[in-house]
Amino acid sequence: PTQRGVPCPLGMAAEVRQKVLDLYGNHDPAVKQAADAALREFQGTELAWRVSQELLGDADGSVQFFAAQTLYGKVQQVAKGYEKIEGAAVTELAQMLRGRLNSNGIPAQCKQRLALALAALAVHACTTTWPTAVADVLSMVGAQPQCAWSVILAIPEQLSSVVHTYLRGDRRTLALLEGAHAMVAAAVACEPTTVDEVATGALSDTPFSLACQCLAQWSNVLGLELLACPGFAAFLARQLAGPAGNSEPVLELLVQVLQNSSAAFAVYATAQCGGGGRGAAAPPPGLEDLLGVVVRTMGHLLPALQQMADRPPVALGDVDGPRLSRWARVATTLVDAYTQILWAEQTAAEVVIAFLGACFLVHPHVAQCVFELWATLKDTNRDGKLPAPVLENLVRRLAPPCVGSLARFGRRDSPYSEEPAALLQLREAQQEIVVDIALIAAGTAAAAVVFDLLREQLQRAVAARDWNGAEAMWYAFSGIAEALADETSGLPDVYQLVVTTVCQSEVASEDQCITAATLLHVCGPHFEVSLLPHLVPAVQWLVQHVPQAPLATSDAVQEICGYAGQHLVQHVTEFLKVVEASSAATPTEVDASLHGALACIARHLPSEQAVAAFGEICRGAMRAVLEGVDVEQELGRRALHRCLCRLLRCTLVVEQAGGASAQAGEVSAASRLAAACLSSALAPPVWPALAGPCQRLLCAAPVAKDAFRGKPIFEYSDAALQVDILALLRYAAKAANDAALGGEDLCARLMEFAAACCPEGQLAGLYCVALLATNGSHARARVLPALEGICRFAAGQAQAGRPPEELVPFLEIPTSLAGSLGDEFFQAAPLGALVHLEAMALASGDQDILKPVLIFLQKLLMSRSPAVTAAMVEEVIGAVLVNFHRWPRSMGAQCFKVFSALFERHEAAFLPRVLAPGVPAVDGLPPAEQALAKKALQGLRGPRLRALLSDLGAVARSDNSVDVLQAYAVVG
Repeated sequence: PTQRGVPCPLGMAAEVRQKVLDLYGNHDPAVKQAADAALREFQGTELAWRVSQELLGDADGSVQFFAAQTLYGKVQQVAKGYEKIEGAAVTELAQMLRGRLNSNGIPAQCKQRLALALAALAVHACTTTWPTAVADVLSMVGAQPQCAWSVILAIPEQLSSVVHTYLRGDRRTLALLEGAHAMVAAAVACEPTTVDEVATGALSDTPFSLACQCLAQWSNVLGLELLACPGFAAFLARQLAGPAGNSEPVLELLVQVLQNSSAAFAVYATAQCGGGGRGAAAPPPGLEDLLGVVVRTMGHLLPALQQMADRPPVALGDVDGPRLSRWARVATTLVDAYTQILWAEQTAAEVVIAFLGACFLVHPHVAQCVFELWATLKDTNRDGKLPAPVLENLVRRLAPPCVGSLARFGRRDSPYSEEPAALLQLREAQQEIVVDIALIAAGTAAAAVVFDLLREQLQRAVAARDWNGAEAMWYAFSGIAEALADETSGLPDVYQLVVTTVCQSEVASEDQCITAATLLHVCGPHFEVSLLPHLVPAVQWLVQHVPQAPLATSDAVQEICGYAGQHLVQHVTEFLKVVEASSAATPTEVDASLHGALACIARHLPSEQAVAAFGEICRGAMRAVLEGVDVEQELGRRALHRCLCRLLRCTLVVEQAGGASAQAGEVSAASRLAAACLSSALAPPVWPALAGPCQRLLCAAPVAKDAFRGKPIFEYSDAALQVDILALLRYAAKAANDAALGGEDLCARLMEFAAACCPEGQLAGLYCVALLATNGSHARARVLPALEGICRFAAGQAQAGRPPEELVPFLEIPTSLAGSLGDEFFQAAPLGALVHLEAMALASGDQDILKPVLIFLQKLLMSRSPAVTAAMVEEVIGAVLVNFHRWPRSMGAQCFKVFSALFERHEAAFLPRVLAPGVPAVDGLPPAEQALAKKALQGLRGPRLRALLSDLGAVARSDNSVDVLQAYAVVG
């Protein structure tokens, strides 16, 4: 506080000091919380400037740190424009901060915050009251070099936090760069004090390290062209050749210089200029010499690196690991920014390629630093910038170490990986590299190189019965097969051998089985033609290994049978026996996949045989239901869930069979077969045994919203069981509509089931009734006669205050009937009760409720049936006008259609109500806008009416201002 009655600064300083001590030293949570709240309030006051400066001289370190942090926060607020200080105050503050940084009485932790504050102040004032900010900070280098360089180092970060446009073109950036040459001159005068210079950005770093970090940051963020600064190229070359040449600050600086040089990415710059352009920018002075130094240094390191690659150590030391990782990053940056180095000069190219190859084989930590290499080369090749001979040479030279890296470091039993998560990440990156090489080499003379290398590694591993080694190669082949999935040319011939090694393998671990199964899964489409000779062995191998990797193997079996099931028809009986013998002990989702695979085969049988086979496939799970399941016990519920999942999966895969597409409005052959299969499977005695437990479970608890539309869930839970029951009702309703025979009986059973659930307050089953109502014969014979009773149950639910979303399945029924029967429905339906319920539903803001209601009402309003009375229309008009502004924007099209129907067919009744008081969307507007809106509603039609309705809703919901309605001032 700064008003009268507030304690003087001295008293305030003591009070703040005590609060800081309470915050950091008191063990009472209530005291700490009160202190924190008070200090936060204090930091927002003007007095915080003065008090914080005074507290910097306190003897307690926590008080000093709080003061420094407060000053930093205040300066940041100024830099971002949230607070203001006068020009003279800026000068005074800068002098104070510099003085404190020069003082030996301030702890390093506090100085770090003060350095950030001074950097933020420099960014803020460099174009106004403090244009000499960089020079003034550099003047501190003699007395306090770490503090001075810490301030310079923080400037790019502070600049980034306040500039929200193109940073390198910002006026503050340009002003700061005016002092950059002096900064570079001061930096190149620094010399390393140790061989192992570190770069943490803290005051504990040496002046040399901080100076290098400053140069790197200014180059990276501000775009400072360091090579254009006098003496810099010689400085960096000298450091690379000196004792600190392998240190973090030097090599990080080198990477930034390479990336941000004006000559970087010249292969693209030349192309962009076209034939008459000036080509790429001339290289800055010293670049060629620097590149020469870099290549020579890499050449000096190469023999030791290659020796380590031949016999890699399991663990790298604290010196070798960081050193090699940094140089690996330098090599990757070199290829990324100066791709032409791979062909412009043969000696340099040889060194760089050999260095990169060795990096892949030394250790995973080093290899990871060059993983981006192939992504870079892939992009360069895609853009046509990589000459074909160079590409072939790179593939021949670098594919062997890349494949060798996967074989060495990507094994499941790799001793080089400390933890499983790191190994998985490493394997994914290595797989991606191998895939990139295969794709890049495709169509070149080196296309077969990567496949030959992988094949040799695989054969060697299989011969030695080294299944971890084989698994690593299967992993690579699966990645390539997935990448080639959309290629019409199919898989390379080597996959004949690959699949054979899987089918003859003796893998034991779950991981090995999963990789092998994944490989067969991604090869699934090719078992229909090119891999057909291996179809039966592959399926047999997968089924045999279900116990080791249930999910992966069962999914693979279903995938393969989905593509090549027609070739397994003669084996279906044998396959069924094997599956029945092994699936009982498997999880439900595995059981569903295995029987889904059988259904994939059975769907290729003649229709009558396919229906019979479908029944045999589902018979095992139904046996438990026929014998009676106690759904009060979890064991019984699990048995029911297994039965439902098998039925659902098998029905789904039969329906997804390929074949000729059906004409619009016709049922496809696959859908008709699926309908026949499910109708037959649900015939008595199965349906009576199944319906009772399903009804009890469905009515036992409210279902989740949208559960009646949910996809089947194959992992057991009570909620999943309800979803699957509703899914079966949905599938069965579709089957009743699509079946050539048996549809009427199944429709009757479904209507009976849904009606039985209604008295118990469960309306979710009515969604299958809505689906049945889309079929004219079912709508007329079964749904329409039962509609009045269903309406009574729905009205009872609404009157009982049940959640409105529970009515959605019911609301879908009138919409379906209106669509299938038209005026015939309106003539026979209990319209009075229906219209009342639908009008009540218009008060909802839920689009799931509104959509079926608005579709139904639009059809009702357009109907010419005499059953649609004036009183019904008046009720609809009132509900629409009172509620339409609250409907979500997603209902805009349906809202417009209802308004259009009212204007077209009932304008005499509708227009007076629109213009009269009692329309909240209009009544809430200022008088001028009210008149404008009424005139627009009276005169606009078509797209402009739709836009007006949307804008009225947006204004009513405060999503837009009333000014938007001025666009409708002219009507006509």
